[in-house]
Amino acid sequence: MHRFLEEQERNLLAKMEEVEKEISAIVEIHLSKISKELSSLSSLIQETEEKHQQPGGELLQDIRSFLQGYKNKEKFESSAAFPPDLKWKIWDVCDINPFQEGAMKKFRASLKSGLQQKKAHVTLDPDTAHPQLILSEDRRHVMYREKKQNLPDNPERFNYYTYVLGQEGFTGGRHFWEVLVESEEAWTVGVARNSVQRKNSNHFGPDTGIWEVGKWGDGYSFSDNNNESPSLTLNEEPKRVRVTLNHEGGQVAFYDADSAAPILEYPPASFSGETLLPLLYVNGKAQLALSP
Repeated sequence: MHRFLEEQERNLLAKMEEVEKEISAIVEIHLSKISKELSSLSSLIQETEEKHQQPGGELLQDIRSFLQGYKNKEKFESSAAFPPDLKWKIWDVCDINPFQEGAMKKFRASLKSGLQQKKAHVTLDPDTAHPQLILSEDRRHVMYREKKQNLPDNPERFNYYTYVLGQEGFTGGRHFWEVLVESEEAWTVGVARNSVQRKNSNHFGPDTGIWEVGKWGDGYSFSDNNNESPSLTLNEEPKRVRVTLNHEGGQVAFYDADSAAPILEYPPASFSGETLLPLLYVNGKAQLALSP
């Protein structure tokens, strides 16, 4: 970043120097014209003073030719000091400063939000919960039940897989949250795009806007871009999973929250302009709780 900014500084200074040289050249030409005009005016004044010293008769005889010579004199043009192409270059250089100030404000805000990884306080959104999911009153626990609840089929609600999303979304920065998974046998935790398909979809994976890792029976797996579930081999079964999101870096990774052992890191993705939400899935007798 430092090298990039230095390069941009050099480019901007070179551009400013080029404009300054063009301005100096135009000014020199203009000053030369003014100097010639002043010299011509001085000669005219001197000639006028000399005519004034002549007798009246001689002055009247020469006055016609004197006035005609003055009328034919080339007029001084001062309006073309800066040609349009140079003016555009000057306006362009002047316009850079407010652009830089605006960019720096965004840069500072983005950098400050990402310098420290923040622990997110996640609550679950009941409007997104599949009808077979039960949320606790504080919306930090979720469990599965066989019988579907009679809930409104609003656009935000999942109706195929038993997913639920977090209430709070992330549009930038670096965040993490932890989920107590204990020894449950059918669950996933992860991140989803706000635009993820929620109706009648049996596809999941990064290409559909879901980055997750989970457990089915005795094995662990994750989703790839072919909607497959490659298996994972873990040295120790995690009781608490940390989900980390690096929005600007496009990274989603999972760790054993107790041992800090890495579980899975997805390849970088593009999250530009997208709101990302925590994602939980439970099935069977599983239940998950967001860690305090």
